[in-house]
Amino acid sequence: MAVFERNPIFDDEAESESSSSDDVDDAASDYLDQEERLIASDDSSEDEPPDAKRTKAAADQDRKFTCKSGRVWTTSVPSATQTRSHNIVRQMCAVFTTASGIQCPGDAIKLLITPAMVNVIVQNTNKKAEKVRREWNEKNPDAPKMWKPTDEEEIYAFIGLLLISGVFQSSDESVSDLWSLNNGRPIFRSVMTENRFKELLRFCRFDDNSTRAARIKCDKLAAFRDMWTMFQTNFKKMYKPSAFLTVDEQLVSTRARSSLKQYMPCKPGKYGIKIFWCCDAETSYPLAGEIYAGKQPGQTGRMNVVDLVKRIPLAEDLLAKKTTIVGTLRRNKKEVPSELTEARGRE
Repeated sequence: MAVFERNPIFDDEAESESSSSDDVDDAASDYLDQEERLIASDDSSEDEPPDAKRTKAAADQDRKFTCKSGRVWTTSVPSATQTRSHNIVRQMCAVFTTASGIQCPGDAIKLLITPAMVNVIVQNTNKKAEKVRREWNEKNPDAPKMWKPTDEEEIYAFIGLLLISGVFQSSDESVSDLWSLNNGRPIFRSVMTENRFKELLRFCRFDDNSTRAARIKCDKLAAFRDMWTMFQTNFKKMYKPSAFLTVDEQLVSTRARSSLKQYMPCKPGKYGIKIFWCCDAETSYPLAGEIYAGKQPGQTGRMNVVDLVKRIPLAEDLLAKKTTIVGTLRRNKKEVPSELTEARGRE
């Protein structure tokens, strides 16, 4: 009768099985111990009196923080009351009667850029062009140049072409590309010639150049201030805004040589003229704007307009006039307690 010896491999497997079963037993016992501790903690919390629970919850809700300016912030939730009168908004946006009967885009443009404004442009543009022509002819009598005076209709057409180029986002295209027979757009060639457009672009003026030197001593925006003021006045005449307004800045990209040009690396264009706007939050209609001219002649100090809008004292003044404000607040302001600036431990 043959005798078979046991293979040592089976002994190893038996040992591994016994060790793995021991590990499972240890894990199970640890799990049961953890469950017992959780149950015990729940029992102890249940044994805690209800008054103690309410006191602890109230203490967590009534935490107070004091900032550097002495203002106290609290985590307590205001009691539910009737909606205050200044939070009940019944005002709706609407177009005034002056602009309600408009039938075509041309008439709408004339409501904002009025014929009176265009006449100012016509007079000062012709005045500048005649001055340049006269000086050229005095220096070059053998090659005199002529200037055809512009008028209101041509200036409106000129403004229309500028608006169309903005619609097509043609800021990166040259004037020659816009009038090109191959890749240009027919509407530009149908309105006026390329040379005439360049002449108007060169001589276009918005104020009397002979008196600008005196005005620019106290206002860096003197060349455009009167036109900008009339433009904003027309904004308010045509539209009644809603109760929700927004204030922010816009960078009109340009690389032209100008003392008004600002550098903002966070913007796509980086260089341009900065404008602060107050607009209707529901329709984006502009109500008021201010071109940032930097430090004016004779002005001392510096103030960021956007930061000024978000100051707490201003919010309190507006609240006294039944107007609320919503905005971001920098963490380094003295009105913000240090406990609110710590990001560690937040959920």
